[in-house]
Amino acid sequence: MNPKIIAKGILNLLCKRYMGPFWIRRRWLNRTQWLDKEKLEQLQLNLLKRTVRHCYRTVAYYKKIMDEYGIGMDTIKTLSDIKSFPILTKKEVLEAGDSIISSNYHKRILRTARTGGSTGTPLIVYRNWISIGNEHAFVQRQWDWAGIGVSDRCAYLMSRVVAKHGRQNHRLYAYDPFMKDLILSTHHLSIKTVKHFADAIRKYRVKAIVGYPSAISFLAKSCLNLGIELNLKAALTTSEILTPTMCQNITKAFRCKVFDFYGSAERVCYIHNCQYGNYHLIPEYGYTELIPLNGSDKKFYKVVSTGFWNSAMPLIRYDTGDIVTKTKRTCPCGRQFEVIDSIDGRQGDIIKTPSGRQLGVTLIIQILYVICGTKHILESQIVQDGLDHLTIKYVPDRKFETKDLNDFRNLLSKSLPDELKFDFRSVSTIEKTGNGKVRPLVSLINA
Repeated sequence: MNPKIIAKGILNLLCKRYMGPFWIRRRWLNRTQWLDKEKLEQLQLNLLKRTVRHCYRTVAYYKKIMDEYGIGMDTIKTLSDIKSFPILTKKEVLEAGDSIISSNYHKRILRTARTGGSTGTPLIVYRNWISIGNEHAFVQRQWDWAGIGVSDRCAYLMSRVVAKHGRQNHRLYAYDPFMKDLILSTHHLSIKTVKHFADAIRKYRVKAIVGYPSAISFLAKSCLNLGIELNLKAALTTSEILTPTMCQNITKAFRCKVFDFYGSAERVCYIHNCQYGNYHLIPEYGYTELIPLNGSDKKFYKVVSTGFWNSAMPLIRYDTGDIVTKTKRTCPCGRQFEVIDSIDGRQGDIIKTPSGRQLGVTLIIQILYVICGTKHILESQIVQDGLDHLTIKYVPDRKFETKDLNDFRNLLSKSLPDELKFDFRSVSTIEKTGNGKVRPLVSLINA
């Protein structure tokens, strides 16, 4: 057993479930998910008022902002009154430094999380112990919706490191007996390691797999190609866009439903999948404004949220940089939560052409994984290494042929602007970010 994993497992078990409000919040969430719309809005208003008062009393940054804008502790009478606050950007949080941390807490006793930094400089988010128990309760409710209980074992293909880079033996995973987590090394996921990971999933009788869609889809496609059978109860994906092709591969390989969910290290917004496959904005977690993007004909909305539960570093009207589409549909699950149509990625990731045209990461995802979802290619990534040139890296499976590459080339030629030239490069694996994710688009030019 890995001593570091064991030590972290004990700490997580205590912190997430027994030193905080996990069990109380869990029971509370089981009730609040069935409230009607009017009661949910009143619940949000009460939590919003509490957050604003806390910020004025203990957060120097917000006291200054509220005094400057003439916002009092009792200004918030309705949910829309939160618009009296300016929208907060990541840059402004970075510039605020310690002034945005509550004076109720000393930094040394806080835990930290780091954003992925895919839209710029990574941001360190400080969290108090109580908020971690609350957070775990919200996460567990998503697990409940997927049919996964507190004691069920889960395999994780995310950012946690269990082996050094370059290591390629069978010890590329570790089991935490306290949290009942099987941690698989995303950084070492390749065709060569798939069988080892599958064997570990069987050995520890895992019920669900949790992680990045790109990683789980890679594992799923490889299992299908190698004839490896795994029967799971659910797959839970997060942090990247889940495409229909990815979902189909995961469902087919693991014979289970896929539950996709959205969250962020900033702890301001959650969007969860219910058993009917619909995305729901989680109202008890924070108050989220969906603001139409300019020129989008009100189809695309940026996510601006106020979190309710991280009192150590509360963020009011924080611009997450993420984009969604919404719908007026209701869901047969019976919850009166707003339904989100799709989660469409992040602002700021672009390909720039010589004529000044910009192709966003959402479009690139569509091109790579939907339009050009060619057979026998496990992963791919577009790298802009010149204003008029792209390099497409791809990981072929064992059935890959020249015809597959020609099909991929033809589809890309039809999908990308004529002013962009591109070449292909076969690689054994796509380089992961520090968090173990695959970036569909990497720009090496000064955008």
